[in-house]
Amino acid sequence: RQTLADSVNRRFGTHYTADNFYMTVGAAASLSISIKALTNPGAEFTTFAPFFPEYEVWVTTAGAKLLVTPADTENFQIDIHALEKLIGPKTKGVIINSPNNPSGVVYSEETIRRLAAILEKKEAEYGTSIYLLSDEPYREIVYDGVEVPYVPLYYKNTLVCYSYSKSLSMPGERIGYVIVPDETDDSRRVRAAVAGAGRALGYVCAPV
Repeated sequence: RQTLADSVNRRFGTHYTADNFYMTVGAAASLSISIKALTNPGAEFTTFAPFFPEYEVWVTTAGAKLLVTPADTENFQIDIHALEKLIGPKTKGVIINSPNNPSGVVYSEETIRRLAAILEKKEAEYGTSIYLLSDEPYREIVYDGVEVPYVPLYYKNTLVCYSYSKSLSMPGERIGYVIVPDETDDSRRVRAAVAGAGRALGYVCAPV
């Protein structure tokens, strides 16, 4: 975990330690664990069409409801105005996937900044924390100089869900992690909830 922290810090200018990392069986486990950790009865999550369909399974299984922001079919960036209509007092999290499965789009820095601004606005409006779950198994699969913004640098309440199954071309050997930054609201409690959710869902130890 410390080796991973050193790697991420070197690449993105962060200051993580081993304590910020929870090892998982790839990104699917990272997401399902994070959703379970954040969910209270009646909670809502939002994602953006088109999306990986298991998001709905993980949210529903956790006892929450998934609201889908319609696709911006012009460029498949985020329709911020449509998103704003779906965020309410029950919103616990927003799930993004960039580079995206299935559209292949990479959310631009401008998109991430606008997303962060609307989430901060809604946190202040409702007096709550809204967590951004950044699903990143395709981060390294980009071409022609395209840059993938590192979301925690733009929005403090970001949990990073990562898998090496794509970047190292080992789909049957899943290993990944959840990062809960220190800057995240209630970070110690969120990290504890992530670890507890991992055990509750049966992901007792990530394979080595």
